[in-house]
Amino acid sequence: MRSNQIVLMVSLVLTVALLRLSVVDIVYVQSNSMRPLISKGDRLFIHQSAYSLRLPWRTTPLMTWDIPNRGDIVVFDNPHDDDQLPWLKRVIGLPGDKLHFHNHQLYLNGEVISGFDNSNVEIIPSSSDSQGRYRIWSSYLEEDWGPITVPRNSLFLLGDHRSASTDSRVWGTIPLYRLRGKASFRVWPWKRISLY
Repeated sequence: MRSNQIVLMVSLVLTVALLRLSVVDIVYVQSNSMRPLISKGDRLFIHQSAYSLRLPWRTTPLMTWDIPNRGDIVVFDNPHDDDQLPWLKRVIGLPGDKLHFHNHQLYLNGEVISGFDNSNVEIIPSSSDSQGRYRIWSSYLEEDWGPITVPRNSLFLLGDHRSASTDSRVWGTIPLYRLRGKASFRVWPWKRISLY
């Protein structure tokens, strides 16, 4: 009977480890680039298998079944970061999208997606049936940029706190294989638990 318990415990530990490494994770937010929604020090539950199955010792996914929707908050490995800490940004551009920023307005495929009257609310057309609506902190000092066409198998990512975010405006698009997963909900601090 004792050997059955040991086998059961080892199996349980291996199952939890595999789930932790390839299906779910909790990440610590390293910066304020996603404020006002997500702040430095928050801990987020990451659904690592939302778009693909990725094993921790591989740099490319084992299988891919979906790509993010516009407006999703994704966690990814930034190829320009030597520390290889997880990065967190919002998906703005999908493969084939054209983006540019002019006169404090963000344009997606020729349409303005910034809020009216400097309300700092962006309404982004989602690739699903709904529209994403979220608050941003924009920078009125930001210079015009673009146009940029998002390459195949890549994403254009921006932080919600635009003046405090290093993102695709600086390092370009991110290949889909760099995704670690989708931010699902905040688990810490307790009084700010929320779904995304």
